[in-house]
Amino acid sequence: MYKKILILSTLLISSGCNIKENSNVSQLFKRDDIYHISLLNTQKAQLMASFETKALLTATYLNPVYTHENCKNFCMDVEDGEYFFVGVYIRDSKTHHFDNKGYSLKLEGVKPSDIEELDKDDPLRYEMPMVDNWSTYYKVKFPNVAKQDLVLTFESDRFGTDQLEFSKDEKALF
Repeated sequence: MYKKILILSTLLISSGCNIKENSNVSQLFKRDDIYHISLLNTQKAQLMASFETKALLTATYLNPVYTHENCKNFCMDVEDGEYFFVGVYIRDSKTHHFDNKGYSLKLEGVKPSDIEELDKDDPLRYEMPMVDNWSTYYKVKFPNVAKQDLVLTFESDRFGTDQLEFSKDEKALF
C-alpha cells in the first residue's frame, strides 16, 4: 500500500512540474477573486420557530465585490445604489418570495427600490457562493446609504426578525 502511495505521489509531483499555465490542472489551483470577495461579503439569516428553520436568507453585498479593481470578466454597475444578491428559502412554500406573505427585507429601515428575480441560468448565480437548487434568487437594489456600516433586516410577521451587518469597506483579497 505504501508503495502505491509513493508511486502515485511521485507521478503527481513529477507531472506537476510540467503543468502549463492554461492547462486544466493549473485552473484547479487558480484563485477566483470574485468568488472569494463574494464569500467574504456573504451572510446568512434564518427565522426560526419551535426549533425549526421557517425561512432562510443568504445575502451577498455586491458593491464591494464589483468595484472596478475586481471587475475582469463579469461586471456590474453598482454606483447608483446598494446592491445585494439574495437567496430565499421559505419552508412549506412553493414560491420563495421575501416581499409577500408577511416577509420583508429592509436596508436601514428602507424597502428595496428594485427587486429582480434571477433565472436559473443567470450569470450572477454562477459567480456567487452558497447557491443551491431549492432557493429563489434575486438581485435587490436599495437607495444609496451614506453610512459606512449597513444593517439588512429580514423579517416575518409570524417568525420574528434577523439582522445582517455589512460594511462598505472592501475586504482584503487574502
